[in-house]
Amino acid sequence: MPFTGYRITSGFGYRNNPFGGGKEFHTGIDLVKSHKAPIHAFTEGTVVYAGEGKTGTGLGGYGNVVLIRDKNGRGQLYAHLDSVSVMTGQSVKKGQEVGKQGTTGRSTGSHLHYEVRKSTSPSYGWTANRVTNCLDPTEYLKGYYLEPKPETKQAAAIDAAGTYKVKSGDTLTAIAKRYNTTVDELAKLNGIKNKDLIKAGQVLKVPSESAGAKYHPVVKGDTVSALAKRYGSTIAQIKAWNNLNDKYVIVTGQKIRVK
Repeated sequence: MPFTGYRITSGFGYRNNPFGGGKEFHTGIDLVKSHKAPIHAFTEGTVVYAGEGKTGTGLGGYGNVVLIRDKNGRGQLYAHLDSVSVMTGQSVKKGQEVGKQGTTGRSTGSHLHYEVRKSTSPSYGWTANRVTNCLDPTEYLKGYYLEPKPETKQAAAIDAAGTYKVKSGDTLTAIAKRYNTTVDELAKLNGIKNKDLIKAGQVLKVPSESAGAKYHPVVKGDTVSALAKRYGSTIAQIKAWNNLNDKYVIVTGQKIRVK
């Protein structure tokens, strides 16, 4: 279990609002050890914010927080901390202390509120639509360290029929990027009306790969420049084929066009 050593006091999803009653969507999971107990990072990543969450930033009401961007670009938020133990810009390892359990901000008692935001920008990944704002943290962590299957067996999750089986943590945006298409094209191909709602285990149709194109499943240590050299392409070509940003960010398990 991802949360061994914690007591879960409120899960992810709809619940009764602890402040005013009525239904609300809880975007994370509430975990309890003991007041001021050390809180450790569930995965590695880079700290994009550490300190008191300010109103209007997407972190207001959460008290002292640590927001970590992980290898998938998700924002892992540790909230209501009594104090923080890391600094913005710092790289952290799995199991490293990030703060102490507390009850700062809008809180009913000492606990850790942990949530996984789909991104870290803008507004540190916060959106007004609470239902689609975050991922289920339990399911996300369960699948976080699963290694991608070899290309010869899975072909980066695409089979001969041109389908892709959705995994926990997937989004249409990430799948579209992997197969060099657009969210609108995927939605149209699969009759999807709500582009924010796909489920683990769901089988999606994906566009056929371009004739003569070559694709590479990204493994740990790969860089765009190294792949360009290996396949006789250029950084600019790989960037254009895969719609990469100026930082050329690629992640393990991603399938990118290299030729």
